[in-house]
Amino acid sequence: MTEPADVRVEPLGAVLTPAADESVFHCALRVGYRWPSVCGGEGSCRSCFMVVTEGEELLEPVGPWEQEGINAIVAPPGPSGVMRLACQARLRAEAVGQVVVNKRAVRKMKAIEEE
Repeated sequence: MTEPADVRVEPLGAVLTPAADESVFHCALRVGYRWPSVCGGEGSCRSCFMVVTEGEELLEPVGPWEQEGINAIVAPPGPSGVMRLACQARLRAEAVGQVVVNKRAVRKMKAIEEE
């Protein structure tokens, strides 16, 4: 049996395995990570943006709502990656492999409580 695709979040090194049709953001919350967001994953605040550095082809295409949010972000990631909104980005159903993203400030929830 083929392993499902997953998402590695750097620089933390966390590996997430989203369920079918689950966003990267919502998967992170489900397994106990805090992902910076103001709107709670609705796609309106755009603070959950991440830079995809590997495996972009394993994600569903950018939808209109996500594209609007990406267009509104002032500082594009440059040539080293593709910007996506974690609350909108989902793995393709047939995806196999790993997506690598860069998002600072993602933390294990328990670690935040201990600080």
